[in-house]
Amino acid sequence: MTAGLGTALVACTGSQSAGAADAGYDGPTAPPELKQKLQALADSARVVGCNVAAVDRDRTLFADAWGTARRGKPMTPVSTLNIGSVSKTITATAVLQLVAAGHFTLDTDVNDILANAKLYGPHSVRSPHHPDTPIRIRHLLTHLTPLTSPVGPNAYGYTYRMGAVPDPAEMGRWLHDYLTPPPRGWTYSAEVNFTKGVPGQAHQYSDVAYELAGHVVQAATGKYFADYCRDAILTPAGMTRSDFNRDKLSEDNRAHPHAWFEDGVKKGMWEDFRNLIPHDIPDDFTGPVEYAPYVSSLVADGGLRSNAVDLARWARLWLNEGSSDGQQILPQPVATAALTNQVAPQVLAASESPVSMIAQGYAWMRLAGDADGIWQHAGSEFGTASYVMIDTKRGVGAAVVCNTEVRIDNDPRPKMLQLLLDAAANS
Repeated sequence: MTAGLGTALVACTGSQSAGAADAGYDGPTAPPELKQKLQALADSARVVGCNVAAVDRDRTLFADAWGTARRGKPMTPVSTLNIGSVSKTITATAVLQLVAAGHFTLDTDVNDILANAKLYGPHSVRSPHHPDTPIRIRHLLTHLTPLTSPVGPNAYGYTYRMGAVPDPAEMGRWLHDYLTPPPRGWTYSAEVNFTKGVPGQAHQYSDVAYELAGHVVQAATGKYFADYCRDAILTPAGMTRSDFNRDKLSEDNRAHPHAWFEDGVKKGMWEDFRNLIPHDIPDDFTGPVEYAPYVSSLVADGGLRSNAVDLARWARLWLNEGSSDGQQILPQPVATAALTNQVAPQVLAASESPVSMIAQGYAWMRLAGDADGIWQHAGSEFGTASYVMIDTKRGVGAAVVCNTEVRIDNDPRPKMLQLLLDAAANS
């Protein structure tokens, strides 16, 4: 065992707890019995640190945290972490704001925007298998594009790296290379980067579609995506400890990703990107390992840094039909449409997405088994696992942010969210 790894292990194995007075949150904490149940579920999945929060339409009902955020730092209710695909709900909101403002419509061909882009990126995107069929704005938001995003040692996976935050122009450059045929696009592949599906007629969950949606925002506005979201969504919504740019957030509040290893092999949803771990891992090692606070140039699909307090506040905005404490972030009809199924049942039934959906809104979705009124989005990256759920019938919402990657067959988040929503509804 290396000295660095040994130090990291000591930090990971403690069971520290954060109270209401910890940095940045002074509201009510979870009832002790509820917190005990939540922590037991998280512990069963070997989660190193976690924060949770629940809201109704009017206020944050409670927030809490436990465990270790990173070496030497306890997890607090506002410890920030890259939350993965929950970020798509913010990206969809940015696009919908521009639709509401008249920049384009949901049926606009993306090429009409890209051809007149104010920032660099692909000038045109077409499926090589269906070159005459346009990819429309609504297709990006409802996963009806043929754009693939395989996770692994490939053009998408290698955007993750340790070190400084990438230049904000890098997302547009990456999309240009990925979606533009040769000789200009050096990572373009007709077979790897695109499915055979007809745009608008085949549903497949796509990270790259949301990167393109993020680029549409900056192409139409001339503002880099992270800057637009900060100014038009996060700040007005009161999510002041959330950002797509890691370095805009206090380092004191940052949590680091973690993963569980057994005999030197990572156990989790994603491949073992050992380049993101700043120390050696012995072949016989079993225990938690801390990742570096890595970055990616591709932020629109999963790069938001946030915490349960801010994400629960985000859920409250949707419970209030696009409004946050008097600020109308989205017009009410647009917010209502986002929580309405936008995909034909027969198309959704044939979806190749990894989860069984019964409704697909604009980013938000309903899964098989969801009670009436439930809308949700999960998120995970290397070493993280987050989830936001909204119950529009009972008027409550909840968020869970774990700084540890979980396994698909042992995911505590759905049960944790159900406990949080029930407690909120009974408050």
